[in-house]
Amino acid sequence: MPIIEIAAIPASQAYIDNPDIFKPTLDWIAKAPGFLKQWTGLRVEDGKTVYHIIEWETYEHHKNLPSLPNFQELLDLSKPCFTDVPKIFHVPFEKPADDAFNAPVTEFCFATLKNPEQKSEVTDLLISLIGGFPKVYGPTLGTTREDPNTIGLVIGWDTVQAHIDAVTGHEGVAKLASLADLEVSHAPLKKHVTA
Repeated sequence: MPIIEIAAIPASQAYIDNPDIFKPTLDWIAKAPGFLKQWTGLRVEDGKTVYHIIEWETYEHHKNLPSLPNFQELLDLSKPCFTDVPKIFHVPFEKPADDAFNAPVTEFCFATLKNPEQKSEVTDLLISLIGGFPKVYGPTLGTTREDPNTIGLVIGWDTVQAHIDAVTGHEGVAKLASLADLEVSHAPLKKHVTA
């Protein structure tokens, strides 16, 4: 089953000034065993964090990257782009997330349960919420590999404001916030296709 790697990486000024400096890294990753697709974009909320989304055939394909003989080349290529190590989650989404990633703006929500015994309640609430929002693209969710108490959710929106308008004063969102700590951010993503 494919898995989505979501990496949030502090961007260097060189990347912010010219995101194309990341292209050699993207091209390298596109040739890695198990690679399927990738997207990148700057986080709207700070303009300094790069989201790098990679779809892998399996989690093991990502995990085995450091064992590749030319892995140091990947590190060298990406070094000018970033100022620190990435924060990474791997999410086996319930359905393909392409529509969310290809939308004008993508919402990333990580809901960490306050009480692990309420996981099914939180999951049901998330499913109900995403099913009730008007004009969204490809909403999907899944439990992160890194933490069984964190649910990753991606939703595509036309604008960040459309997301804010949909959730402001929403009873279900207030209930969700009482059951889970929410980390929410947005980025317009660009899909990278290697020739």
